[in-house]
Amino acid sequence: MIRIGCHLSIAKGFEKAVMIAPELGASCFQYFTKNPRGFRGAKQLDRVDAARGVAKMKELDLVAIGHAPYLINLATPEEELFTLSVDALVQDLVIAEARGTYGVVVHCGKHKGQGEDYGIERMHHALKAVLEKNTTENVQILIENTAGQGSEVGYTLDQLLAIVEPFDPSQVGICFDTQHAFAAGLLEPGHPKDFPGFHHPEFMTRLKAIHLNDSKIPYAGKKDRHQLIGQGEMGAEMLQEILNDPRLQNVPFYLETPVDDERQYAAEIVACRNLVG
Repeated sequence: MIRIGCHLSIAKGFEKAVMIAPELGASCFQYFTKNPRGFRGAKQLDRVDAARGVAKMKELDLVAIGHAPYLINLATPEEELFTLSVDALVQDLVIAEARGTYGVVVHCGKHKGQGEDYGIERMHHALKAVLEKNTTENVQILIENTAGQGSEVGYTLDQLLAIVEPFDPSQVGICFDTQHAFAAGLLEPGHPKDFPGFHHPEFMTRLKAIHLNDSKIPYAGKKDRHQLIGQGEMGAEMLQEILNDPRLQNVPFYLETPVDDERQYAAEIVACRNLVG
């Protein structure tokens, strides 16, 4: 059975999130490694709570990924933000390892007017710096494709592959967001299986997580706006094709749909399960 899960808060502790996941029908989950909208003021890692959560994950057959703060920008031309971003991601990998999670998702950066080639090269320097400082062994950096709004890089397959290519697949993988890909013009309406990445060996080797989201934005609208499963511009039929694609059966699916309360993810997961098979 394919793994389908959702994003959960760890405000009450990592172990608590682990316990909630199966109550929602989730077989995997994502969490923010720290405050998603800041660098400073992060809670100190509770290693006892982390260890308890790891033990429970094994008992419940769950897997998880962390998501880095939104403020991280690995393509920025600003030196202070560049340094903060590198150091924050290094810390996120340590946090993820303590919690037994296999990867940390980080968005492709924004070049802030310096051009896409600059942005990709800047990301190379940032990832190299992170890996040089990294002390973990079992946590991958998972680069997430973007919708292409503003000065984002990583909204085409070529750009995404160019970002990850210099690095060992065991260290740098890919998290594929369906809404971002639809908004960027990569996933065509009615033809998701034709996405070239699903036919590309390098992409498939590195693909370790899928953010399964419908879209509030029409095809190629270049904006990051998620919608509930089957209620957006992508629709249930398109998402059903993705969920049932045999090439993706071993990749966990993580919902980031706009629920008012994470308990509502139970209905979203049921909606996904009803599309499988």
